[in-house]
Amino acid sequence: MKFCKYCGAQLEDNAVCNCEKSRAAQAQAQQANAQPPQPQYQQPVQPQQPQYQNPVQQQYAQPQSPQTQQSPYAVNNTAPIGENAFVKALKNIPVVFTSFFKDSKTVIKTAKAEKDIILGALFSAIFFIALILGNMFLMLSMSALDFPKTLLVSLVTTVLIGGFYSVILFAYVKKYKTEENTAKAFIDSFITFSIESIPASIGWILAGLCALISVYMFLFFFIIVMLYLVISLVNQVKANVPEEKNSALFTLILTLIVAVAFMIVFFIGAKLTMWSFNTSTFATSVLTSLIGGGSYSSLY
Repeated sequence: MKFCKYCGAQLEDNAVCNCEKSRAAQAQAQQANAQPPQPQYQQPVQPQQPQYQNPVQQQYAQPQSPQTQQSPYAVNNTAPIGENAFVKALKNIPVVFTSFFKDSKTVIKTAKAEKDIILGALFSAIFFIALILGNMFLMLSMSALDFPKTLLVSLVTTVLIGGFYSVILFAYVKKYKTEENTAKAFIDSFITFSIESIPASIGWILAGLCALISVYMFLFFFIIVMLYLVISLVNQVKANVPEEKNSALFTLILTLIVAVAFMIVFFIGAKLTMWSFNTSTFATSVLTSLIGGGSYSSLY
């Protein structure tokens, strides 16, 4: 004898209870026997294969190169292929001229990075022309214009100023940056002078124009130009010297060296200018007095 586990009814040994719960259990057992349970285990995770696209359609992410600083005088970027480098430099002159007064450091840095020696030569030529104009105005103010001599005096003065500036800067760069290539260091020094001469060119022309009013006004602007060149050169040297070397004593000694160099230029230039005048002119007397040779006589 046995009993139904669902309703508790007494059953024969081989009998099956006909209650509702018992029938449901029997139906569930038959369904389970018809579909044997699948073993429950996780399938090994297959590594995901890369989905390659058609080479024609595949869009590669191009590596982004570091963005270079835009040149302050990017006229060359749109220049026709094969255009003469001299023509490109000529086109850059007005842009460099205006950009200099906005950010002179960036202009000089870009010119040196691009090794723009042609542009440097053009600005040195502009400085030379400015000296010619200034000296011509000075001589016109004294009625002693002699163009061949003016040209020679201006040329010698340009070479002296540019030479002193470039050589002193080059010497300090090579001293404190021994790994710097000699040719590159000198070219960089020349380019630096040529671009830094922009205000000096303007100042020299103004000095010549002021000479038409008074020779002393010419001398005043001449001194301003020389002071600018001294300060410019000192700053350029200090920018190439390690920070630990940039002491107050170093700056003082450097300023004295640069000042003496430009005083030599002034002395030579004054002597050449006096030579360019006729000895019997009023101009000779005036310049003699300015460099300590006594007072000049009256015009009358």
